[in-house]
Amino acid sequence: MPGTQLSAPQGTSQRAGIRPMPPPAPAAAEGAVEGALHRALRQAIRQKAGGVVLRIEEPAPHRRRVARALLQEGALVAGGQVVDGPGGDLLLVGAAAARAERLRALLERLVGPAASQLFSLERDRAALLAYAAGGGLAAPEKLADGPGLAGLDGFLDSLPLARAVRRTTGVLVTDGSLRPAFLRLEAGRAEIATLLGALGSDADLLDHAVHRISLRLLAALADPAEARKLLGPARPPRLHLPLPELLAEGGAGPPAPPGRLVATLPLAALADPPALAAREAALQAAGIALELDGLDAASLALLSPASLPASLLRLHWSPALAEPAALAALRELDPARLVLAGAGTEAAIGFATALGISLIEAPAS
Repeated sequence: MPGTQLSAPQGTSQRAGIRPMPPPAPAAAEGAVEGALHRALRQAIRQKAGGVVLRIEEPAPHRRRVARALLQEGALVAGGQVVDGPGGDLLLVGAAAARAERLRALLERLVGPAASQLFSLERDRAALLAYAAGGGLAAPEKLADGPGLAGLDGFLDSLPLARAVRRTTGVLVTDGSLRPAFLRLEAGRAEIATLLGALGSDADLLDHAVHRISLRLLAALADPAEARKLLGPARPPRLHLPLPELLAEGGAGPPAPPGRLVATLPLAALADPPALAAREAALQAAGIALELDGLDAASLALLSPASLPASLLRLHWSPALAEPAALAALRELDPARLVLAGAGTEAAIGFATALGISLIEAPAS
């Protein structure tokens, strides 16, 4: 009928001058990849302070599936998300730096060291966003001074102890006067984390580093020349040391003049009472006192401090210690068992004086 428009029968579109939609060009697919990467980068930059991007450059087809699976599994621990990049790259965006470094070491066995790169979301932000927009990607800036994963133990063993060991002076408060009472030497966790660079953000690796430095500290003190460097010109009346593995459970320890050496163990040692009792007995047989470190306002709400073993308890100062519940728990203790750490303010010293705590700590000069 006049004015009526009939649709072309199926299969006649080309004869009627209607062409089918062509398939997407490779450039369009590449643009979608770049858009997804750009969104992932923007999200990670907003949410992940200190995060990184691990790039696997154009893995061969037979390795790509395995590389993607390893990245996806690694993201469960390291954080971040796996995204396709331009040119067939694979990327883990927004991962924790140290855990990404460990994942990279595993991936390098598959794809080779030249094919993987680690970029900082902070330092390499502009380069990463340009790459997501279709540009090339320059080599990453160095994340931080510090070792790689493979060289960690060698780095720790060659590190000057003076850079990794923290010295803290303990004083005895009597009649308003202060006199030196002890010197505490310990692996400085914050200092070591800084020295490790990117690896210092991994709690497991940092625990390993602190443990290794603690063992080096004990070995150095057995050497008179090294001991003089660590102890300084004035011999301290008493020395507080971490003794992570110096004494096996129930084993005999090194002889020490009574009252001259204190072994410091973390409060977590309370989790195994039989082992702690055996350790304390072995220390006492060697003339070494035991100190538990980690008591604070939060732990006082969970523990009965009067029932804790050890000759000394290291209490960490905060204003919350002056609250009624914490004060009530502390008054059950003999104040001679307490060492107040972090007592660098008048409020902390006043608290110690009011409670009868005579041993306090301040950082050594």
